This record gives sequence, C-alpha cells and structure tokens, in this order.
Amino acid sequence: MEPEEFEFPFPPYPIQIDFMKNLWKCLNEGKLGIFESPTGTGKSLSIICGALKWLVDYEENNKSNLQIQMKQLNDELKKITDESKGDWFVEQTGQMKIKQKQQIIKDQLDALERRELRKNKFKEKIQMENELKKHKRIFKSSIKKDNKTDNKLDEDDSLEKNDIDQDLLLEDLNINSDDDKDEEEEELETARYTQFFFCSRTHSQLTQFIGELKNSPYADKVSSVPLSSRQNYCINKTVKKLKHVNLINERCLQLQKKKTTSKKEKDLKKAKITTSCPFNPGNQSLLIADIVTKIQDIEEIGSNAKELETCAYYASRRSLPDSQVILLPYNTILHANTRKSSGINLKNNVIIIDEAHNLLEAIERMHSSQITGRNILHCYNQLTQYQKRFENLFSAKSVLSLSQLSYCLKKLIKILGGTSRSQLTDEIKDEIPSKVFNIEDFEAVAEIDTINIFHLIDFINQSKLIHKLQGFVEKYSDDLKVQNIPKKAEGISAFLNSLQGKDEQLNTEIIIEQKKEEEISNNPLILIISFLESLKSCSSDGRIFVIPGKTVGQGVIKFLLMNPAAHFHDIVKEAKSVILAGGTMEPISEFRDQLFIGAGAESERIMTFSCDHVVPKENILTRILCKGPTGVSLEFNYQNRQNPKLLDELGRILQNLCNIIPGGMVVFLPSYGYEEHLSKHLEKSGVLAKIKIKKKIYREPKTASGVNAVLEGFARDVKSPKIPQTGALLFSVVGGKLSEGLNFSDDLGRCVIVVGMPYPNIKSPELQEKIKYLNENLKPGAGNEYYENSCMKAVNQCIGRAVRHINDYSTVILLDKRYSGKMKSLPGWIQRTLEVHNEFKSTIGEVAKFFSAKKKLVKQ
Repeated sequence: MEPEEFEFPFPPYPIQIDFMKNLWKCLNEGKLGIFESPTGTGKSLSIICGALKWLVDYEENNKSNLQIQMKQLNDELKKITDESKGDWFVEQTGQMKIKQKQQIIKDQLDALERRELRKNKFKEKIQMENELKKHKRIFKSSIKKDNKTDNKLDEDDSLEKNDIDQDLLLEDLNINSDDDKDEEEEELETARYTQFFFCSRTHSQLTQFIGELKNSPYADKVSSVPLSSRQNYCINKTVKKLKHVNLINERCLQLQKKKTTSKKEKDLKKAKITTSCPFNPGNQSLLIADIVTKIQDIEEIGSNAKELETCAYYASRRSLPDSQVILLPYNTILHANTRKSSGINLKNNVIIIDEAHNLLEAIERMHSSQITGRNILHCYNQLTQYQKRFENLFSAKSVLSLSQLSYCLKKLIKILGGTSRSQLTDEIKDEIPSKVFNIEDFEAVAEIDTINIFHLIDFINQSKLIHKLQGFVEKYSDDLKVQNIPKKAEGISAFLNSLQGKDEQLNTEIIIEQKKEEEISNNPLILIISFLESLKSCSSDGRIFVIPGKTVGQGVIKFLLMNPAAHFHDIVKEAKSVILAGGTMEPISEFRDQLFIGAGAESERIMTFSCDHVVPKENILTRILCKGPTGVSLEFNYQNRQNPKLLDELGRILQNLCNIIPGGMVVFLPSYGYEEHLSKHLEKSGVLAKIKIKKKIYREPKTASGVNAVLEGFARDVKSPKIPQTGALLFSVVGGKLSEGLNFSDDLGRCVIVVGMPYPNIKSPELQEKIKYLNENLKPGAGNEYYENSCMKAVNQCIGRAVRHINDYSTVILLDKRYSGKMKSLPGWIQRTLEVHNEFKSTIGEVAKFFSAKKKLVKQ
C-alpha cells in the first residue's frame, strides 16, 4: 500500500500528494504510467519526491528481504545437516540447490555492500582533497605538468606531408570480427540494484531538473550523474573546435586508439603526431568521486574537469555503476545505438520521461532523415577525389566498400534525375513526379538492393571514414568545400529587416545561417550515413519520399518513421517501469495505443493519472468566441482566414480587449505567413496604431537568435509601461519558438488568445501517408484522430503558457466557432470555466468584470 506521507521541501498541495501516491504505486507494481500534471503544479518536484521515496523504500525493503532470505536458507542448510545423520551424500545433495540460491542472494548483497564501500571511499577522497586545498594552493604536481607538456596537442601546421597522409588513411579493420569494440571503452560493471533514468528534451530542462533535485529532501540521500555528449563534456579545445558531434566523437576515439610502443615513440615525437588526449585518463578517480558524492549539473562537472585536467565525458560514464539517478536527454535513452554506446542497461530499471507530450513526434524525428541532391553530389565528388589519391594504399576490403558507397551515391543521384557528372545547377530535362516508397521498394527502384547496407555502415563507422574524409577535404581539396551562394534580402531576411529596421542586423543573421549550413554541408557524408541508417529499419515502419527539384541539387530524398513503437519495444520489454509525464498529455489514447500497446505492452500494465491545476477556479476565465463585435462569424479556416472582413473583425476584437486587459497579452496565430499577413492588414487599416495607444506591439522573430531581444523588450514594457500604455501585446505563432517551454506568468500573460485552429496542411504528402499508415495498421479512423489531435495538442501547449503558479490568474480566449466541438480535447483545468459565447459583448463584459475583481483584491 502506498505511503500516506512524503518528504517535501514545503507542505505539498493535495494534488501533489495524489500525484506522488499514484507514482509510488505505479513504480511498486512495475507498470507503465502516463501522468498528466499542468505546468505550475510543481510536477518536477512531485516526480522527484514520489519516485525517490519509492527508491529509498525499495532499497531498504530489498536489503532486508535479502537478509531474511539468507537467514532462511541458512536455517534450511542446518536442518538438512541435522536430518542427514552423518550421511554426507544425502547432505551434499540436499544442500546443492540451496547453496545455488544462497550464491545469487550473496552476489546481490555483495553488490550493495561494495556500492556503500565505494561511496564511503569517494567521500574520504573528497574530504582529503579539500584538506589538501586548505594547506596547498598549488594542486598540480610537477610530474603532471611534465606529462602534459609531453602529451600536449601540437597544432603546428608544418607537419610533413607524408606524416599527415598516413593519418588520413582508413582504419583497416575486420568488419565481421567480434573484437571491433573501441579499445578505449571500459567494460562497466553491471549494477545489481535498481537505477532511475530521468529524461527530458533539452539541456536546459535537465539543468532545471537537477536544480530541483538539489533542493529536494533527497539531495544527500542519492547519488546522481548527468550524461551528455562529448560535444558538451569535452575540454580538449583541439577536438571541440570540430563542432559537429560526429567529428568530435571520431576524433576522440582516434586519439584513444593511438597507443605506441617505445620503439615507435621517438619517430612519433619527431613527426609531431598526437599519440593520445592529454586529458584522458588524467585524475579520473577524483572527478568520479566528486560526481558521485555531490549532485551537479553538466556545467559544474565540466568546470571541475578543467580544474583537474581530466576528461568529464569518460568520468561521467565511469560514474554510472555508482549512481542511483542518471539524468540524460531523450535521444540517449530512445536511440538504441546511443544507449548501447553509453553503457546504459535498462533491465529491471526505471525510466521516467519528463515533458513527454511530444514523445511520439520526438521518436519519429530522431529516426527520420533527409538528404538533398546537393549533399549527394558533394559527397560523391569528395569520395572520388579521396579514392584517387589513396586507392593504392587501401586494402582490398576497403576498396570494395568504398566502391559500394560510390555506387549507392550514383544511384541516389540517378533517382533524382541526374548522373554522377551532373552539376548542382543542372536543370532536370524531364519533369519527374514525387513518389513515396516503403524501404524494400525504394531499394529495388534505386537499384541498391544488392548492397548489404548493414556491412556498408559498419565499414564507414569502423574505418572512421567521416573523420578521414573531413581531414582530406580540409588539407587538400578546398575546391570540394561547399560555397554558399549569397542570399538576397527576402523571406526570413525581409521579415527581420522589417522587425529590426537595421541592415547590419540583417546581414549578421544571414551570415550566421550560412555558417550553420556550411558546417553541415562541408561534411555531407554525415547526412548520407544518417539516411543509410534509416534503410536498416523494418520495411513497413517507414516511408521514403523522393521529391525531385528543378535542378539536380534541389532534389530531396527523405525517410520518415511511421511507427515510433518500433523503437520503444526494447524499453517496454526490459524496464521495470516506464513513466511518461507532462503538463498536457491529452489525448492519452495516443500514448496508450501508438506507443505502449504498439510496443507490445499489455493494456492491464498501463496506468494513467491526471490531476487538476493548483490555480483556483476563480483565477481562470476561458471563453470560446463564435462571433465578433459586428456579428461576423469567426471561422479562420484555410479558405476564409484571409478574408478582409474577417481580418477587420479580428482587429476590432484585439482593440477592444487591449482596452480592458492589463499587462501582457499573447496572441497565437496559425503560421508565420499568416502573422505577417495580419500585421500588414492591421497596419494598413490603422488598427495597429490604435492598439499601440494601449499596448506596445512585439512580433515573434523567425530566427532563434532574435527571441531573447523580443522577450526582454516585451517583459520591460509589461512591467514598466510608458503612459498611457498599460502593457504590451505579443504576436506569436502556434508551434513556434514561444508556444512551448516559455513562461508568461503573472503580468506577462494576463490573456492568451488563440486565433483559428492550427491544423497541419492536409495536402502534405507526408501527412497523408501518416494518416493512411494509421488507418491501415492501427484501426480505421485512427488517421483522422491523429490529424485532429495534432491541432489540439498544439493549442493546449499555447494555453499552458498562461498560469504558472497558485496565485497567478489569466484569461484564455479561443477565436473560432469550431472550438465549440472540441471542448473535450482541452485540458481539464481549462474546462472548469469554459463557456461558448455567440455574442462578443458577453465575452468583453465578463473579461472586464474578471479583471475589475482582481484589481479590487490587489488594492485590499
């Protein structure tokens, strides 16, 4: 039975107690849970306190039970000895099975004892180190300095040509051997106790979660380690400057492999070739002790690693066996290869995925890929030059595999209407229609079904081809680097220009975007490998879209995963329990049917929980508005939403609401294009000028780099408005940069308005294929449900930006009569005060009354 009390940093709300009780029960019964708790209800802290309460209880009970079992087995042994009456054969036979059971239990108890012993040693080590720091200011020893000098990466560009060429040759490995594991990878001890894996989408969300863990009552009771990529943890500047995670990984592994004999050492020093990374191993034991004994985020561990001059990436991984709580991003746990390479064992462990509302889309996105004709042609040209230069030095297996890769690239170019001799700008003579294939049919049509994709990818990975090809291009073939064509000030550029009014800002944005594109395009093999990896999927689980362009370079081949459950099967099968938690998990049926049951789970194992908001009912006002001030029907469908009469009516609604709503207002629109069209119309009609009397107007930028400036300006004008203004209005986009993950609490979001219903483009071939797949493989009508849910999930995320804590208050206004048929798809806490209004005067009157009452309370 679940406990009645939970440790919490402050008296918990009743809904938080309910959440923790249900979570404890779900974990105790080893179920698959879908937990919904609105943002602002202390969800993260409830997860931590509920889950870690169970972990502490479980470990205490487990140890106690093991000791009881051991005692019972000892009693049985004694009983057998007494009953055997000296007959050793009878005694040994009877004791054999019991001793086998004893050994299993002893192993488990020994594992727990070793963990405690290691923890104590870690604490002693840190204590001794702290004492040393008090008495000695200089931590580095002269030996360490000498070693670092000997091993320091030499960035001298005057290396002899032959020495560098040797470094560019492929690793000649036996692809079919079982001994191909990276030599630097240590065999991590498999933990024999339950571990928790906390996952979230972004680096910043994990950092916030660690902050909550530090403030929880369990900060000193559990050990924790955040796992991250080399890109975040690497402190070797020479490696980190490679920027792309694939290149960083390969360079790091290459450095670990360069081990030399004493005979070769002199030659290597003379040739100035790096033999290893100066930070690995370094003082790993001290950093591991620091990680295990103190809860830290990635930045703190990285900072300590720099001080100790040791590798944070490997230290974090070596801390895994001694950590009870492992924090990691989605992809590390959801991507099988990443999970395996990180040394993560899911067997009998618990996985909690926070911010799981977009989990299905995240899995699909993670396992989907796209390449362009430009990528394929550049890769083919780079590979051809590389082969010509070094072909005589390659082994027969390498030559064969490189030829197979070149053959694949030629066939991919052909399916886009070009040849290996085509130029990027060559126009396609005969118009080729777009087509959709399953994997098997695509391989047959592209004529690559004779190639063993599995072996080819193994060759690329183990020969370090990405890194070798990158080195070759950097050294010898500047002409093979992608040269970006300067962009004109249109599209995004024009938008930014109108927003900022500064040409310098505009040029800076263009340069940043071009640099990002260049980094990826200069390594097209990375994208090619990602696409080839997709071909390893089950034929029915994905679709390949071939979309030829006007020129060879503009053609696109993309793989889209249709069945996210295919990559969730192992997680459901192996884990003791899986918890999906989010602020808005509706429609829960999607997670139950498409993820858990689709991954092979039994419906009896699935548990759901949804709690109300901590914000009282009187602090929220929600209305669906069907008509505007002059009686114009509000239906912002695709055919009608650019109607000038409807736009004028929307302008009148916003103008009226701005007159009575204090502080900040956020208006969510269906797309960036519609936001721009509406802004131009309202400016031309003079409505924007009238709104500006009451509210400073801000618009969501299309590039991430402009978001902070807009938010800072918006917050400034809400908190300190210039009279006669009463705050600010922000035009945002559903599914944009401000509709998820950002908080508009208190005065920043006194009103959230959603204009229209943001349905995805039904004519999109990708969406049509997804709908068709669900109808055929899940159930009839499942595709239409998916289409409807895609819209309402996006709306619910926008609504969730409004109220963020118990004393917050806000209004939510949905401008479209079609919402009246979708009321059950809205969050439960929104439905408490939800009403449908056919007349605008009803809405404006109640909104005015709502804020008037709040103003009186503030004065009191």
